[in-house]
Parts: sequence; structure tokens; C-alpha cells
Amino acid sequence: MSLGLKLYLAGAKREGRDVPPDAQQLRLARPAGRLIWLHISESQELSAAKELIRLLSAEPGPLAFLLTTGAGLPVDPSGVPHCDQPCLHIPAPADTPQQVAAFLEHWRPTLAVWLGGHLRPALIVGAQERRIPLLLLNMRHRAQIDGRTRHGKGIMRDLLGLFDHIMAANGSVAFELSKQGAAADALKVCGVLQEGGDTLYCDERDRNELAEILASRPVWLAANLSADEEQTIIAAHHLVSRTAYRLLLILVPQDPGRGDALAQALTAQGWIVAQRSQYQDPDANVQILIADTEEEMGLWLRLSPICFLGQSLTENASGQSPLSAAALGSAILHGPYIARHQASYARLQQAGAAHQVADAQQLASRVEHLLAPDQAAAMASAGWEVVTAGAEAADQALEVITAILDETEDR
Repeated sequence: MSLGLKLYLAGAKREGRDVPPDAQQLRLARPAGRLIWLHISESQELSAAKELIRLLSAEPGPLAFLLTTGAGLPVDPSGVPHCDQPCLHIPAPADTPQQVAAFLEHWRPTLAVWLGGHLRPALIVGAQERRIPLLLLNMRHRAQIDGRTRHGKGIMRDLLGLFDHIMAANGSVAFELSKQGAAADALKVCGVLQEGGDTLYCDERDRNELAEILASRPVWLAANLSADEEQTIIAAHHLVSRTAYRLLLILVPQDPGRGDALAQALTAQGWIVAQRSQYQDPDANVQILIADTEEEMGLWLRLSPICFLGQSLTENASGQSPLSAAALGSAILHGPYIARHQASYARLQQAGAAHQVADAQQLASRVEHLLAPDQAAAMASAGWEVVTAGAEAADQALEVITAILDETEDR
């Protein structure tokens, strides 16, 4: 151990004398069986952590997940994806030997996955002393000590040497990490793990039947609309239908229980409506199909090349994830209120795969533009590239983690 790391740990130990362990965190029960601990050292890594949890939760056998967040980063349990496995999100312990020891003794992780390049020496050393396998993923830049711009000589070489696997975003980052002391046999270049989209289920018989009914009709989808958004979507559909007279709108209400009332209201307005829950088909005369059933979003996304994602037009909204729509080849439109999934929308917008609208007029204009097949196809292709960009990093991470899990007995 270098003098720099010894001095850091000695200073941290002195500081830790006056900082008791977080009793509230330690009162939480450790889930039974194997526990994968993921630590986010930078805010941009939350989506990568969510993606890794989503992928690992599909692996066979029981697993639990503990997500910790570095200093100054928010802890949002609702930001952890819903999965069948236990998953907790808590702040990381203070970087002192005393707090680290209490944390690791309580949680006893099977392995540790560090996302991002801000390192916490006491936490990393403590994990290595307990022979917890350590992985360092999504290295986009040189490593640094969390919260510090300077550190003692040799400390970074020591810390990087404790990781069993280090995955760099590109060759230049790998070169910088090797200069900092990362071992060549631990270092790989495999891109950046990013949040991807679920490939939603679709009954192929239903898809084939509806595709035959729709034939060559132009179709657009409004997905998971709140009640406050419905009339804006209907107004946009009215505007586009003046020039695209065969246009079909597939309207998916956020609450399927609104289907009957919505059908009555739209019929009263003069629209020809079919209702999915009533087994009504969208024949050539139907202008709006109300998709008021559960678990069929994969079907609607496959049938429509254009998708407006609801829960995004009103001020009290925060959006829905666009990644499943992008994964299934939809050109994506959305409103301005998407705070909950801002990073995902930003990736798609930057690639030209998503477009923001504010009202019925803007929405109608974009739908009309995208009815040209080449325009929708270009956006869909860009979206597909975004959601598959982190595939190599995800595959590499899963391969390493599953190999470690196979070799490690339950802790």
C-alpha cells in the first residue's frame, strides 16, 4: 500500500471517530441470498445502474440489489426499476474505515459494481479486504478521488489495482487509466452501458390480423394518455385528418377503465370509434381505435410507425420512458414535461429520434410530416441505434457478473 493511501485512510479514520454509522440504514434488513451492490459515483450513471439491474433481474436464481449513491447525489427509491427481485436505494456510507466496516458487515455484498470514475478509497479498500469482487464500469474519463481534485502519490495506482475488472468507454480513456495504474489484464474497452428499452410482448396472431385489417392505412399512436391530454390529441387528429382522410388514431388511455366513457364522448363528437375491450375491429370506416386493454402496448407500437408518448403535455406530468417505443421502431413525439426521463429523451433528441411538441397544432404538424414513410423510418432508425448503443458494454458486464456469481457461494 502506498504512503498516499495509508495517509488517506489514517486521516479518514480520525474523521470517523466523530461520525457514527447511519443507524437508519443499518436498521434496513439485508435481503436473503446473493446481494449485488451497485455504487453510483456520478449522476449520469443512474440510468446505467437501472439498466444493469433490469438485465440482471432476468437472470435465473434469486438475486437482491443494493444501490448506493455518492455524496451530493439524490436518493430516490422510486428511481429504481420495478423488478421481481428485492432492490434498495440508500446513500453510501461516509468514506471512513469505521462507517465502511459497519456498512459492509451489515450488507455483506456478494460483489460490488462501481459505476463512474469518482473513487472512495476507504470503501474500495474495505470491500477488497473482505474479498468482495470489485468491478469498475462506465469509465468515461480518468479516475479521481470522490470530492477531491488532488490526492497523495500512488493512491490511484493502489485503488485501480484493487478492481478485478475495469471497463473503459474508449481507447483513449483506457490509455489514461493504464497510466494511472490500471492493470492490463483487468482493463477492457467496451463502450458505455446505457439504459435500453424492454422489447414489449406482442401476440403475433393479433398483430397479423390487425395488420391485414389496416392494410395500407396510415396509423399513429397516442400512448398512455392522461385524461387531461385526450382532447389535445383528438384536436391534433382532427387537423391531420383533413388531409389524411384515412388516418387511424390508436388511443391508449392511461386508465383503461376510461374506455367506455371515452368511447361515448368521442361518438357524441361525431367520431367513428372502435373499442378494443369490446372486441371491435378498426374497419375501414373507424377513425379512432380506443385501446382500453392491459398489456398490449407492444402490439400497438408494432402497428404504428408514429407514437406520441403521453403523460407529458400538462404541468403536473413527468413523462414516461421512451426507450421501449424506440426499441420497437417508432418515431417518437412527446410534450415538454418529461423530467422523470429527461436523460433518455435527451439521448433520443440528440440523435434525431424524438421531437417535442407543446400543443395540438404542433403535434398535428409533426404527425403530418411523419406520415411520409421515409421521415418516420429515419427517426425510427436513429432511435434503434440509441437503444442498442450500450449493448456491447451490457454484454461484457453481464458475462463478468454472471461468471462471478457462478463461482461465489451465497454470502
